[in-house]
Amino acid sequence: MNTRLMMRRYLAVVGGASVLALGVLTSAGLAQVTANSSAFERFEASRPDSNQVIEYRVIDSVLASLVIGNGNTSEVRYDAIKGDGERVLTELASGFATIDPTELNADEQLAYWLNLRALLVLRSAAQAFPSAKAEKLLEPGSAFYTTKAIKISGADLSIGDIDTIILKRSAANPNVIYGLALPVREAPAFPTKAYRGATVNAALDAAARAFINRSGSVKADADAAKVPQFLIGHRDRLGGDDPAVLAHIRGLAAPKLGQKLMMTTRLSADPRLSLNAFAERSFADRAAFGGVSGGSGGGAGAGS
Repeated sequence: MNTRLMMRRYLAVVGGASVLALGVLTSAGLAQVTANSSAFERFEASRPDSNQVIEYRVIDSVLASLVIGNGNTSEVRYDAIKGDGERVLTELASGFATIDPTELNADEQLAYWLNLRALLVLRSAAQAFPSAKAEKLLEPGSAFYTTKAIKISGADLSIGDIDTIILKRSAANPNVIYGLALPVREAPAFPTKAYRGATVNAALDAAARAFINRSGSVKADADAAKVPQFLIGHRDRLGGDDPAVLAHIRGLAAPKLGQKLMMTTRLSADPRLSLNAFAERSFADRAAFGGVSGGSGGGAGAGS
């Protein structure tokens, strides 16, 4: 694959200074990591009057090639990311370092961080695939969360650091947590299209409803609602106690699920964790990045 040619094709500046293209540099929860939030206070600044918009078409193309959306769920072609796919993700992530996020408005910032995080999560999970066990990969303090993966505005950041930056926004919109996709089936679906500032909050709301209403995600068992570990890990962002989290879930539930949850008064955790790896079907199905074709396009949580 000619990576440079692909990026030149998609990373275009569209008219004037209001649109930013991600440049490419030639060189270089389930488990929440405790971080020193003060170290990232610089990233809380924004430009409410900014009309700068990042063009994400190349990331749309890469996500569509690597993530298989299937209704409210998604699978990832981790085998396809090995080698050339991993280099593509590294170069795309490096492009974010050419942009100062504090010069963006708050919604553009949120899209920026979610999209950067998505690329880093795909790369990190692919590097650990196929030998990594989900529970070990995502345990508190694991290399997945703590490895410094990108330098933004002079700060070396890990996935856990970026989570800290993103979760600052959850006070205004708790559904921000549903943008924190993880490489397991028991987490919100991975986006198949980049988030956009203009639609990021609507996309996160859609991702929240898709996750809560996914078949088997939330179950009513007598007086308990059995929920994925993902929700338990983020309960502090949803009110902290069982009644508050249950109210949040009921607010997102479709009528049939909402009815089942009417009598629940407490939460119980579903311990299941499984990597959301897409299984190759045949050599005849091979497509971009050495992956395979098949599966439906689109997925919950993607901006438009």
